[in-house]
Amino acid sequence: MNKDKNQPQKELKSLEESYFAAISLKVEKAQQKEFKQEIKENLNIALKELKQKGAIKEVSVYSHKKAAEKHGDFPLWDYMVLIQLKDKQTEADLLPKIRTLKLSFVPEIIRMELLVTTPNSTYPIPGEGAKKRRIKPFYAVEYVDVKRNYLDEFRQIMVEKNGPAMRYIMEQAKWCHNFYALETVEVFYHNPQYPTWNQVHVIGLYPEAVIRYKRDFSMGLKLAKQISFEENFARLKEIRIMRYKSIGGKLTIFMQ
Repeated sequence: MNKDKNQPQKELKSLEESYFAAISLKVEKAQQKEFKQEIKENLNIALKELKQKGAIKEVSVYSHKKAAEKHGDFPLWDYMVLIQLKDKQTEADLLPKIRTLKLSFVPEIIRMELLVTTPNSTYPIPGEGAKKRRIKPFYAVEYVDVKRNYLDEFRQIMVEKNGPAMRYIMEQAKWCHNFYALETVEVFYHNPQYPTWNQVHVIGLYPEAVIRYKRDFSMGLKLAKQISFEENFARLKEIRIMRYKSIGGKLTIFMQ
């Protein structure tokens, strides 16, 4: 008899008021192998002191192997480095350290920014079902541009509808490993050849997400706010543009 089935699922708690630094990069195809070999060692060296002080937490590199969605005429980029900070003030110490990276080539920087978690919407720790999976998740990274006049409404949709729906999926459906909903607070640099955005979402997924997403998200929305999948996303299409949604992998940087 499987005792796990009789155990109540632990309710996931959202990560609140947590700050992240993100660096979006374009790396030429001929340099992709070098980048993968060098970025881990270089980040370990550059950020070692901040890690020892407890100023930074997890550092991850997300690859953008395939474009699942793209709206606009612009070249695609290849990676996002995501650094969780102890607090907002840490960014002042982080930027000088990032400049000390010594790669054997210079990748094109698309953007450097500071982000904060959207309330009631970020769940970095997998649910009980996802923890037991024997395969690694793949990752979707969404660069979302919400119309400026509708930023408050978009946040409310995330707080009341989409965030709780994703929590339901992580707790009950088990095809979502984790979910980060991040809002841009400050842009340190942005390459004008590329589109702008003001939200970044990172979703860890398992293969069945492709066929179960709409059904399970619909149930999550119904339980959270009694709204249909169609109604919810019809409004989102009116107030935001999915600039670029990529599918790829994740490299977690373990500090020495």
